[in-house]
Amino acid sequence: MALQLAALLQPSGLTEKLAPEPLETSIDLVPPYPLAVLPPLLREAAEGIADFVQGPPALAGHTVLGAAACLAQSRVDSWSHVSRQMPCSLFSLALGSTGSAKSSTHRLAFLPIEQAEKQRLTLAGDQAVGANGLVTGDASFSRVTSMLVEGCASLFWTTAEGGQLLKGHSLQADNAVAVLGAITRLWDDGGLERIRSKSNADASGIVFNRRLSLSLMVQEITIRDVLRDPVMRGQGFLARFLFCAPDNLLGTRTLSLERLSRKAEDDLRIAHYWERLEELMLTPEAVDPQRLGEVAAPALIPTSDAKKLWLEFYNANELKLGRFGDHEPVAEFAIRAPQQALRLATVLAFFEGKSQVDEEAMYAAVCLAEHSTQEWHRYTVATFDPALEAARDISDWLVAKVRAGEEKWLEFTGRQWLQCGYGRYRTARKRDQAFRLLLERKHLLETPDGYRLNPLLLENSAEGGGEGI
Repeated sequence: MALQLAALLQPSGLTEKLAPEPLETSIDLVPPYPLAVLPPLLREAAEGIADFVQGPPALAGHTVLGAAACLAQSRVDSWSHVSRQMPCSLFSLALGSTGSAKSSTHRLAFLPIEQAEKQRLTLAGDQAVGANGLVTGDASFSRVTSMLVEGCASLFWTTAEGGQLLKGHSLQADNAVAVLGAITRLWDDGGLERIRSKSNADASGIVFNRRLSLSLMVQEITIRDVLRDPVMRGQGFLARFLFCAPDNLLGTRTLSLERLSRKAEDDLRIAHYWERLEELMLTPEAVDPQRLGEVAAPALIPTSDAKKLWLEFYNANELKLGRFGDHEPVAEFAIRAPQQALRLATVLAFFEGKSQVDEEAMYAAVCLAEHSTQEWHRYTVATFDPALEAARDISDWLVAKVRAGEEKWLEFTGRQWLQCGYGRYRTARKRDQAFRLLLERKHLLETPDGYRLNPLLLENSAEGGGEGI
């Protein structure tokens, strides 16, 4: 195959030297992550972690928030204007491209929590079920829900490889709707119903007041795929995630002798943050052993000023949801923003040891919730361009055909395409719209009789392990 590709790539004219452009929508500039509104310890920790791992500060901010939520959810609840009380659990999703230091960021943000969890499991054995648990790396929704039914009151599931979770077996099977429904209910009120067949009754039952938070880091292709998944969106599963997509720092992360000698524990910003996590872990969890391990946490009530600020945000957000409003394209995400703000405010107030949610915590939470809505807007609008989606599909299809030995697709006519091209895009209307983009982005080159696939796509595909541009 390598020899065949080499032959195909022999230049036959200047057009072959044109570099194909990515088939992506131009995404708006990244809105600045509101790191400055975080409590000083969290803000400085995020800055210190980002500096040490040379990763995006937004990713570090997102991750330390997750660590704070991990400890908060089994100790306090959020106030709710509807049900008066709800979990403060957070679902967070962060874009972490190759080289974004997502694993290193997570390791430093959760280090004291992971160390405590390892010690707990060592003392109690591998089958230990405790009031609070940390699930890292590879797992499944089925196993996590089983742990909650078996008696674990609170779980925090975090992974730097979130694509494996969102595209895993549980969400590809026929019961994906049921699985997502169960997870969203856990976020809503902590309830879980898991009924298995008599032959498979393991971990069956109905439980209440459990807590589950998710902290996922994924690559851009995963975000694109899940946003196009009607089940993911229709269930309101994605809408419950706080989202951030920071800039890629590749090309800026130079090293020095001084940097090579650094240790994370020597950075006081990180050390003080770790000390605060350890202090919070020593506070008792609000778990009632008489009620099958249910979380019975007090709600942190907002002060009068905090409620006024939240009401302003709620009403302004509601007006943007209407027809022609700023949030109309992402209404399913934006409608959750006021609820997210209440949860975030609770987590921030808990981290600082406050007995109420004050105006300062609410202001920070509102900024974070609004930032997430802006990020969802950027990626949702960019993802759903039918013409670009068709062009990507056709380009990938042509490259795959030529690499499989069907060299007729290296150069072909419009008539050939209509007769035996990619079935989804054979009609003249769909073909013309996509081909116009493919010509503009130099994936196709015009010939006197029709079209020629840009051979540089084959070269890029061969070098990239089969992924085109």
